[in-house]
Amino acid sequence: MSTKMGVKIAAMSLVLGLCGHLVCGMYLGRHLTHMAIDNETGIVYVGGVNRIYQLDSELTLMVEAETGPRNDSPNCAPPPDSCSYEKHETSNYNKILLIDRNRNKLVTCGSVYQGACETRNLINVSKVKEFYDGDQVTDYAVGANEPNASTVAFVAPGPPPTNHDVLYVGTTFTGRTREDRIYRDEVPAISSRSLRKDKFSLAAVTNALQGRSSSIYLKREISPVYRIKYVSGFSSGNFSYFLTVQRDSLDDNRMTKNVSKIIQLCQKDPNFFSYADVPLKCEHNGMDYNEIHTSTVIKPASELRDSLYLGEDDEILIGLFSRYNEDMDRTDAAICVYPMKDVRAKILENIKLCHQGNTSVSGGGYLRVGPRGNCNQQSGLVINNIEDDNEYLCNTLLESFSMVVGISPIVKAPLRTFQNTLLTAIAVTTVNEHTIAFIGTSDGYLKKVVLKSAERGHEYEEILVDANSAIAQDMAFDPKAEFIYVMTDTNVTRLKVQNCLRFGSCSDCLSDGDPYCGWCSLEKKCVLRSSCPNSEDPSMARWLHGRANQCIYITEISPKTVSVTKVEELHLTIPQLPMTSTYSCVFQQLNWSSKADFWYFGAKCMTPNFTDLGLSLGDKASQTVTLALNSSETGKLFVTRKFTFYNCSNFKTCSSCASSPFVCDWCIYENSCHHNTLQCQQGIIRSQASTLPGKRGAVHCPRIETKVTDNIYLPVGVRRKVLLKGYNFPRLGSTFGNYVCEVDTGSYTYKAAAERLDDTHITCDMPKIEYSQAQGKLEALMKVYWGSKFYLETTTPLIATVYKCDVLANFECGLCLNLNYTWAALECMWCDNTCKYSPNCNSRSVSSCPAPEITRVFPLSGPIQGGTNVTIEGSNLGSTFEDIENSVFIASVKCMPYRHLYSPSKRIVCRADWRGQVAEGYVTVKIGAAEAQYREATFHYQSPHLESIYPVNGPKAGGSRITISGRNLNTGGHIEASFGDVPCLVESSSVSESSLVCVTTGVWDATPRSPIKLFYDGREFPLSRDFFYRENPLIEKISPLTSIASGGRYLTVLGRHFRYIQKPQMFAYIPTENGEYFPTKNTDCFIHHGSLMKCPTPSLPRLVRNQVRLKRDAQQKPPLVVELGFIMDGVLSVRNLSGSGIDAQLEYYQDPQVYNFTEKDRTKIFKGEMLIIEGHHLTLAADKYDVVVLIGQQLCNVTTLSSNQIVCAPPPKQPPGINGDGKEDGREYPDVYVKVNNLSFHVGRVRYDVPEQYSFPKEAIAGIAASGGFLLLIIILILIIYRRQSTKAERIYRKLQIQLDNLESNVRNECKQAFAELQTDMTDLTGDIIASGIPFWDYHTYTFKVLFPGMSDHVILHPPLQKNGRIKFSDQGLVLFQQLLSKKVFLLTFIRTMEDQRGFSIRDKVNVASLLMIIYQGNMEYATEILKCLLVELVEKSVSGRHPKLMLRRTESVVEKLLSNWMSLCLYKYLKDHAGSPLFMLYKAIKLQAEKGPVDYVTGDARYSLSEDKLLREKIEPKVMTLNVEHNGEISQCRVLDCDTVTQAKEKMLDMLCRNIPFSQRPSVQDLDLEWRNGPTGPVLLQDEESTTPCKDGWRRYNMLSYYKVTDGAYMSLLHRQQTIKSLNAFPIMKMDSDQGIRHWHLAKHDDATQKDGGVKMISEIFLTRLLSTKGTLQKYIDDLFKAMLSTNHTMPPIIKYLFDFLDQSAGHYGLTDPDVVHTWKCNSLPLRFWVNIVKNPDFVFDINKPHIVDSCLSVVAQTFMDSCSTSEHRLGKDSPSNKLLFAKDIVHYRKSVEKYFQDIRDQPAVSDQDMNSFLAEVSRMCTGKFYISSALRELYSYVSKYHSEILNALDVDNQASAQQLSMRLEQVITNMEGPSNKTAYV
Repeated sequence: MSTKMGVKIAAMSLVLGLCGHLVCGMYLGRHLTHMAIDNETGIVYVGGVNRIYQLDSELTLMVEAETGPRNDSPNCAPPPDSCSYEKHETSNYNKILLIDRNRNKLVTCGSVYQGACETRNLINVSKVKEFYDGDQVTDYAVGANEPNASTVAFVAPGPPPTNHDVLYVGTTFTGRTREDRIYRDEVPAISSRSLRKDKFSLAAVTNALQGRSSSIYLKREISPVYRIKYVSGFSSGNFSYFLTVQRDSLDDNRMTKNVSKIIQLCQKDPNFFSYADVPLKCEHNGMDYNEIHTSTVIKPASELRDSLYLGEDDEILIGLFSRYNEDMDRTDAAICVYPMKDVRAKILENIKLCHQGNTSVSGGGYLRVGPRGNCNQQSGLVINNIEDDNEYLCNTLLESFSMVVGISPIVKAPLRTFQNTLLTAIAVTTVNEHTIAFIGTSDGYLKKVVLKSAERGHEYEEILVDANSAIAQDMAFDPKAEFIYVMTDTNVTRLKVQNCLRFGSCSDCLSDGDPYCGWCSLEKKCVLRSSCPNSEDPSMARWLHGRANQCIYITEISPKTVSVTKVEELHLTIPQLPMTSTYSCVFQQLNWSSKADFWYFGAKCMTPNFTDLGLSLGDKASQTVTLALNSSETGKLFVTRKFTFYNCSNFKTCSSCASSPFVCDWCIYENSCHHNTLQCQQGIIRSQASTLPGKRGAVHCPRIETKVTDNIYLPVGVRRKVLLKGYNFPRLGSTFGNYVCEVDTGSYTYKAAAERLDDTHITCDMPKIEYSQAQGKLEALMKVYWGSKFYLETTTPLIATVYKCDVLANFECGLCLNLNYTWAALECMWCDNTCKYSPNCNSRSVSSCPAPEITRVFPLSGPIQGGTNVTIEGSNLGSTFEDIENSVFIASVKCMPYRHLYSPSKRIVCRADWRGQVAEGYVTVKIGAAEAQYREATFHYQSPHLESIYPVNGPKAGGSRITISGRNLNTGGHIEASFGDVPCLVESSSVSESSLVCVTTGVWDATPRSPIKLFYDGREFPLSRDFFYRENPLIEKISPLTSIASGGRYLTVLGRHFRYIQKPQMFAYIPTENGEYFPTKNTDCFIHHGSLMKCPTPSLPRLVRNQVRLKRDAQQKPPLVVELGFIMDGVLSVRNLSGSGIDAQLEYYQDPQVYNFTEKDRTKIFKGEMLIIEGHHLTLAADKYDVVVLIGQQLCNVTTLSSNQIVCAPPPKQPPGINGDGKEDGREYPDVYVKVNNLSFHVGRVRYDVPEQYSFPKEAIAGIAASGGFLLLIIILILIIYRRQSTKAERIYRKLQIQLDNLESNVRNECKQAFAELQTDMTDLTGDIIASGIPFWDYHTYTFKVLFPGMSDHVILHPPLQKNGRIKFSDQGLVLFQQLLSKKVFLLTFIRTMEDQRGFSIRDKVNVASLLMIIYQGNMEYATEILKCLLVELVEKSVSGRHPKLMLRRTESVVEKLLSNWMSLCLYKYLKDHAGSPLFMLYKAIKLQAEKGPVDYVTGDARYSLSEDKLLREKIEPKVMTLNVEHNGEISQCRVLDCDTVTQAKEKMLDMLCRNIPFSQRPSVQDLDLEWRNGPTGPVLLQDEESTTPCKDGWRRYNMLSYYKVTDGAYMSLLHRQQTIKSLNAFPIMKMDSDQGIRHWHLAKHDDATQKDGGVKMISEIFLTRLLSTKGTLQKYIDDLFKAMLSTNHTMPPIIKYLFDFLDQSAGHYGLTDPDVVHTWKCNSLPLRFWVNIVKNPDFVFDINKPHIVDSCLSVVAQTFMDSCSTSEHRLGKDSPSNKLLFAKDIVHYRKSVEKYFQDIRDQPAVSDQDMNSFLAEVSRMCTGKFYISSALRELYSYVSKYHSEILNALDVDNQASAQQLSMRLEQVITNMEGPSNKTAYV
């Protein structure tokens, strides 16, 4: 049975490093990453961010070494190398922490300096040797250089001949940018590093030129996008292993699943040719635990080893795996065990596939293999039938059979699974025959699991180590395996591996299942085996281990009980009693023992002699004592059992004696119980345990049966005879007395003679009984005795009721008469003017009573409709209900009494009848002829009137206190309220004549409720007003989250719907040591507006404040963290925010200290500009806005707050102080108070240092002025100079400090403001578009799409392919051809010659232009030079023709396509940084607008369109529905139309769910099914077509959501195909033969005219107004796009100015004066050849889906832009195209913008050659190298091969070509290209 221990490590012990017997912890700070234990010294080494810690075995900090931050850049090598890139302070995350035992060094590697390493002294880790330099990157770059990138390292044997230990390292690739990859491309994914050199270089480099070394690299093009996470590594046998998690496919999309793999390397292999990896699967019942988190390898103990059929030296791999459950909302985990021999066997199986020529295991697509791939033929091992497994596993020579990526996985079932748990760490050890796994979890628990077999594990304990903090992977035992060290993000903890002593019994010890623990039988304690003497011999049963049934215990004692009058021998049955010791029986409670002897089944001993020993049971009939067996060897009472002694004489009644479980008999005439009845007379009743014959059981005992005896009533002062009934009454002889009855009233006992009538009847002659108590009746105990005071027992106590009639009737006639009806047996009657026992009446009794009397009536008002329950109290209010049933009237209206509420004579409750109008009157009761009327007050029939309520809003959770105002609201006795049908609970204490208060209850939806209703005694009074239920408040952010212990700091609470809360309050949950929480007092919050309120933090209780104050090191870790909660009316969701995803943890720090002024009398003399007050811990949880400084009653403005100082600007004049009378007095110095939140400090007083003003007589002043004016002026001047000089330095210092503080404060405020603005939500369409992000294609994809539109594959994406076993073109030939192309004369001649050929088609021209741009995208300067030369020729050709305007209009030459490609590449960055955003926003706006209305699934026609061709000409009124869609555990609301097909609905749902995911990474619509979860018959699968879909006249309509009758708010699920449940029909969806020829339609049958009303055709033009509405909606986005395209600001690329200047110069060169020609050239170049192409094809730029309707709309926009560039005027009429009519007015303005654009560019200064070359160089650097230049050259060469004769002739004719011998060089190229070669060019 698993036990949860509450071992909670308090923050105090962690901070101080306190250790106990079982647990000890140390807080070291955040981001601890690795831990290592020295098995020789026990020292613990811990690596974290910027620190390496050295701790002793008890976690006392010995050394703390600083490792960062360091001035570093990921683009730079470690120092001392220089670097041109900017460096900054970078935190150093520890990546590797290992002990190199051979060199006695600690190896540490960090994330800075490209993952460089150091070695440290094991005695003092601060002594370090750095290895930051080297000739190669691999000499120092070892680990990953990013905090979150994985690095795994371990020490294991290296390759021969040295076989020294090396460092095996697996590192995740981190090169994200081109600059990063300069270094990271050189860092191997897996390598072995030398531990014996002066640098961590590769352990083996056998051939540097061929790249043969102890390293594995991923393909360069794959490594940035295919990240492999290295989980762990280890050595087993002669092999090293790594475990990884990686994608199961190279395709980066959401459907790709992670897979776990194990990598094997032979340690004898210096080149890693033996590399092989295979999938490692942990599966159970179809559930794939696909991600491994950590692992370990161990030789299992016998129990697990035997279950796996392994040998003693065999090892097993234990892995911790995880998976997401089906709902994707939590993680499940599993433990899987893999014997290493099985692992190697499966790897061998995959390696043999490679040697057999199976290429499917070659490289996996991500490892670097040869040009032809590996595993492409049979190896010599297979051909020669080599069976030695080691030859395959340790392949050190056959490179062609290396890099095996296995396809056959290693599959095992889980040993144990865990739900909703993530396992993060494991450490395994063996004890006895058990294998024990210590497993850490993500929420801070340590699980202990016994691994029983491959498929069974037993968790026997769980310990909380660090709540909500994941256990780190590095978990290890101390050298003796007595303690385990556990690390979390902040703490290191040492725990004892067992706590056997906590078990106090054998059963607890063994049933817990702790494999460490066993029961030391004679020691009687749970201990380790080594702690139990003589435990090695199992036959001695001294140390019991295993199941609980092995415990030694007394199974039976014979006899079971013994009488105290006898001494008997007891036989104790004790299995497994050790025979090696002597024992004694101990009767513990009797403090007596006897010697025990052995018998066959255990031990035997004698019972004590109670008489001889003077022992007694007292008055108890039996006593159970503990009988224990004592071992003389250990002196321990090691086994016990309960045993009972009994004494029959202590049973005092026959029933108890005869029914006892002991051998006791009852002697009737002795009236006693005996064990031995030999001396008894006749009449013995034996117990059930007796073996002697006779009457048996209590049924034969004499007793009075109270159930059959009638109730006994005894009136006071009256003699009566009483009959008692029973059984077995004994006949009394002459020797016995008679029967006697006794009645005990409490004050006196009355005796009466009794007579036995027979065996079952006795009569008692009762005397007159009296009692003095003033109560109506008295229950007296009655007893019967016989013989000499022998008590005759009764089945239950016998009670006689003694009563007084007058007291029972309260001296009232009505109650007396009522007694006669309700308690007739008492015989009470009203006579002699009182209530008497009827036989005692002197006069005749009466049947009627005096007149009634009313003393109280309530309530005294009610509604005129009646229904009020009125209570009437008094006397003589009838004796029966019938007396008053029709006798009550209120204001002359009958009031109907309630029978069940009537109290005879005392109280009447009746319901007032309907009155119908306002009235008042008396309450009257008539009984017979008598009548009573209540005259104290009248009863008022009232009509309550409701006038208003306030407030009229409240949260839908309820809890709002609403005041209802009106008149007569205090009517009736019971008031209820409701808003509509929702109750509102009335506070009775608040009810007055004019108002009352009620508290709202919760509702489900936030809707208005009306009317307001009050119910008075069930009668309704409405008010036609609405009460508005509003959405419950939501809290989204709380800041700041720190406070001082005394509280009072105002927190800013952001959220929604605050304005409707009446009295918001905040409190905190304070954790206690036992894991519980108690709340603080509430503080009142202040609402500023609906989304912001301010709340002061609550003060901690005094005891908790003291604890916080005593905790040290508060600056590193908050002493107390609490959870915040809010009280907002009845909203419960904000009272506990712990699971809401909102950070609501408030950190309390100790209160700050503000020191008193140290000057005399605590009076500070203020001299400077600022007042400085000293303190301590001032900024732990406060800023300057939390501090208030008062000088007297005036503020001292706080300008700066630091940890130890408060600086404030005092008032310009000294404020007055307070005199002894408490009044302001200017002669007193003002007091200085400092308030920090709730704290207040009186720090002293302040005196302004100003010259005092003295008052002299005018005569004295005149005399002084006359006699010493000159001298006084000199003195004053000297004093001023002295004072200024003495205070100048101080003033400068203070001023400088204040300026710096103010500067820091201003910067901080600006940052906060910027951050706040960044978080502001935008609610319009633009905000939605921006929120979804802009998914730009990378430069590589953009280039391919622009140059090769419509193609998904091309030869340039692949290396040159083989044909018939040979490479088509040779390496040398391609190199020579590329060199020849770099000759401008050749390239121009080549292009001209091909264009002159008739067979050179436009398609060929486009292809050549694209190939040339691929080849020279890395050298744009050369490409520009070629383009310019070709353009010059094109201009010349165009000018010489008749229509120069047509230049660049069409793609009729290579240069025109080359110009388009050139602009596209040069403008990519401008698109991405500036112009792309408005284009994307236009695309999103079109798509969103189109999808608001119906879109035909077949034709793509839409209601909202800019294109007439794609306008839906149908009158369809769709219904908008909001569906709740679940996909991958995420539920979102999606808006669809009921006329959408299922596929259209799925597309809209994916757009919503994947709105931040590029289109290429989304799941395909065709791979998902839509399921209606709450359909009419359960889950329903929705499809576009089903077998039940009707077909009419050869037409079948696609199913829409309306076909399935999907309702608004329905719950839908997007499921992968294999997850679907059922369809609406029971048949599978498939194409039938009969379906052939059937046409499908959605909203309109596309080849028929739209018809309406009996076949009359609708005029389609009536729908054209929809174009106008769509255009108006999108106008802003179109304008923004045109504005961006025609912008001439500083961001405009220089190539535009360069190109336009070239065209202007060309026109001038040829004397073209027509401005329209140059205007047209410019329009045909940039707008037509680039912008129009991009606008029509935004999918070239963005990773998006472009539906047909969006494409048609964008075409209209592009055409409008083209029309805007035209200079010719178009006459528009009714027959003009709709798109021209649509933008007719806009084109006029756009045309002006184009003209202004061209003019602004013309006016700009010319672009210098330097700027142009710099820009082109920057474009060249964007080249990613992902295209195979060699393949492009091969493709381009095919044109040379086709037209080689013509090209050679042209070269021969050209003088420049002849001078450069280009013809000969071309022939050389042709010769080499056709020559044999065995190498492929990768350029």
